[in-house]
Amino acid sequence: MTLHSLRSALGALLLSILPAAFTLAADPISFTGKLETAVCPAACGTCCGMYLLQDSSQQINVHIGNSFVDLSAHKDKSTLHRITGSFYQTTGQCGVNQCTLFLVEEVDEAPGGVAVHDEKTQTLEVPVATIDRKELFAVTLKPPFAIQQMTPHADIQQMSQGQSCASPTQQCGTGLSCKSYYGIAGPSGPQFKTCEIPCSAPGAMCPLGQACVTVADGPGQVCHSRP
Repeated sequence: MTLHSLRSALGALLLSILPAAFTLAADPISFTGKLETAVCPAACGTCCGMYLLQDSSQQINVHIGNSFVDLSAHKDKSTLHRITGSFYQTTGQCGVNQCTLFLVEEVDEAPGGVAVHDEKTQTLEVPVATIDRKELFAVTLKPPFAIQQMTPHADIQQMSQGQSCASPTQQCGTGLSCKSYYGIAGPSGPQFKTCEIPCSAPGAMCPLGQACVTVADGPGQVCHSRP
């Protein structure tokens, strides 16, 4: 969501706090801003949460009510955080009128997956990183954490199960891992990389219609469609 569209959405929200009815956003909303403890007046009907989030433009203030994350460690006014959540309705103080607060679902969680360490190449693949909090990149790090490669996030393709992830612009979708392996020729031949669902871990389960199989000369123990 762009800052312009976010401001428009928040403008609609602020205008709708006075009426009793308000339609909540279906999709999560993300803010980048600073958290502080909210100071609320002791007045019936006041709509006020435990924390106040001010976005980095300093033009939007959001009162936070409930949270799935402990916010006590993040209430440093000098530190920017990425807050993701959604709006919900509740009553104001003393149970008077309708009140719209923000429910925090994630703090500082980057979208697009988790970092993966490749023991063979000794590289760390970071799916989403920012440079000076601006453009998004996929980054490959080599010890001691020197940037070996950067790929603009706008160029990255989301690959499905079984598809290639050999290129820096090919990123496996949610729940998939990029597995490296050699074919029949072994290490003397080319290395392949495909998006797979590993099933070697204890308790791992394959999706409905798939089974855990061992692909010799392939990605090892992974989920495949039943024949």
